[in-house]
Amino acid sequence: MAVEEGQVADAVSSGAVSMNDQFDVYAEQPLKRFDSPPALAYACTERRDPDRELFALVCDPKQSLRHDQVLVMRQISQQGLVRAVDWGVIDWPMEGRRCPAIIYECPQGDRVLASLDDEFPKVSEEAISRNFIEPAVATLREMHSQGMTHRAIRPTNLFYDNPKSAQATILLGECLSAPPAMWQSAVYETPETAMAPPTGRGFGTISDDLYALGVTILALLTGQSPCLGMSDEQVIQSKLTYGSYGALVQRQRLSLTMMEVLRGLLMDQIEERWTLDDLEFWVSGRRQGPKQQDLPPKAAQAFSFQGRDLLTRRDVARAFSNNWDAAIEAVRTGLLDTWLRRSLGEEEAIEAVNIAKTTIPVAETETDDRMLARVIIALDPLGPITYKSFSAAINGIGSEIAARYSDESVRKDFVELLQANLIEFSCEIGQSASEKMHVIAQLEKMKPLLENASIGHGIERVIYELNPTLSCQSPLLETEYVYDLTEMLHAYERLAQQNPDGMDVLVDRHIAAFVVTHLRGGLTSELREIENTFDPNAVAKANIRMLSQIQSEAGSIPAPNLCNVAIKMLEPAVERFHSRSQRERIHLRLREVAQGGKLDEILRIIDNSTYLENDRNAYQRAVKEFVRTVLQMQQLAFEKEHKMQLARAIGAEVSAFISCILSLIVIVIIAVVWYIGS
Repeated sequence: MAVEEGQVADAVSSGAVSMNDQFDVYAEQPLKRFDSPPALAYACTERRDPDRELFALVCDPKQSLRHDQVLVMRQISQQGLVRAVDWGVIDWPMEGRRCPAIIYECPQGDRVLASLDDEFPKVSEEAISRNFIEPAVATLREMHSQGMTHRAIRPTNLFYDNPKSAQATILLGECLSAPPAMWQSAVYETPETAMAPPTGRGFGTISDDLYALGVTILALLTGQSPCLGMSDEQVIQSKLTYGSYGALVQRQRLSLTMMEVLRGLLMDQIEERWTLDDLEFWVSGRRQGPKQQDLPPKAAQAFSFQGRDLLTRRDVARAFSNNWDAAIEAVRTGLLDTWLRRSLGEEEAIEAVNIAKTTIPVAETETDDRMLARVIIALDPLGPITYKSFSAAINGIGSEIAARYSDESVRKDFVELLQANLIEFSCEIGQSASEKMHVIAQLEKMKPLLENASIGHGIERVIYELNPTLSCQSPLLETEYVYDLTEMLHAYERLAQQNPDGMDVLVDRHIAAFVVTHLRGGLTSELREIENTFDPNAVAKANIRMLSQIQSEAGSIPAPNLCNVAIKMLEPAVERFHSRSQRERIHLRLREVAQGGKLDEILRIIDNSTYLENDRNAYQRAVKEFVRTVLQMQQLAFEKEHKMQLARAIGAEVSAFISCILSLIVIVIIAVVWYIGS
């Protein structure tokens, strides 16, 4: 359907913000019922199909959203999901900057639960099975086949697909506007991922989604979120103490049918937790005997630490993670060893802890910190990887350092964590080595980058390598949302338009790292020259060459304003031409080329070998002519001085001769007078 000019004009006049020249987002029409923290929902229309019911989630630009998966989500055919339509970047007046936005189809019904603190009508077992589990399983299977996880399954992120909620299919809500599981309550996370910081829980596996599905089923059955009124810390501790099923179900009366599915989905042992196949088997009506939760062994006597009595290895590991210095002392003094041997008696754990304490090379620095980090892994191999102030699930390490990059101590601890080879150690003690190998391989590639402090490397480079969808974090692009090189070129063009007199800095460490990560081909020479503090002209040219490569990668999109800024930066390079007329010709040519907006053409003029050779030859000729002229003038001056000296000499001789003559005449006269007088 073609868009009428009047429709576009009406959208603009109503304060609509355009996205991709296809959608209009209305800042003055919020749709709070579709909000998804931290993204806010607004009315949206599609220009080709204005009757289509859509909403736009305007996302937090500081968060790493999953925009690379929008296209995949759009292609999922199952009807158990709020469908993503498209995404883009908009000039958002509510923030005074550019923000990412994701377009979704509007579910026809309401949200199942507005807040986890609320209660809601119970859903029957039949409705849960038919209207929720069946479509959810089909949707998760298709997502899993695409290599995706949802990581945001909870009652507050479910919608009915029509206003008749009792008969309606329950849809899984959106999951792309924030890092995976960032906004999940600890209730809906497995114990090990719940213990990780929200920004470092990672994309997880299908097993994590099935666990969250199980907790959500329990909430629908009972009409409230489990563990209502408990803090996240209390929930985690309860799960560690009683197991997930015991902590969440508590004294709820359940049918054997629902008990079966919940025990299967809420198993804390990952290898025992139900798979999609198991759940489909249950949906088909074929029942299995309820599994019994294996609780972690409890010590005969508690381990007393920081005023708490701890009964399990996981309890101790978690307490150590939160009390680093005291934990080092407890390990060094042998208190942990004594407790493990006398009160817990787990030989496997004792051996793992001994390995953790004794296999650190003597030459390594920070041995106490590395030793404790390894001990924590030995005590709880499934828990987050922790090193002093840094903690994250293994596949959430990248997102965690991206979220906490501004904290210098966190950056330092992250670097030391990689140097300590903690993930490799977790594999050495036999815990899910195959699942961690790709993470190990990825992190191994980061070590040389961290060791290189030059621009385009360092920790800035690492965060973009580990987070391919992260927008550029440079302060120079603070009001922009740069997620690829095309958007970066557009951002530079806008900044150049705002600063026509030029910009002091074009490339900083973040921009250099972002560009190197996304650019096909190297920038070795440009990066080296950018740090050349002895030659400002070389620095300026290196900056422009980098921007030129960005423009080439972006499809040679014209950037006339950026070209004008580049010309101002390259003014010293023009001034190196000796000929005033040549400089004037170059300036004229640069202004002509700038109108076309191609940076490489500006560089070709500045670096034109013919121009340079002609100017050099003309200069050399001028120098030779100048030298010849100077020599001639010196010769003339010499000859003039010689003649003057000769003239002065002759004059002196003539004067002396005349003086002699006059003297002789005087003598003669005196003699004559004397003679006559005598």
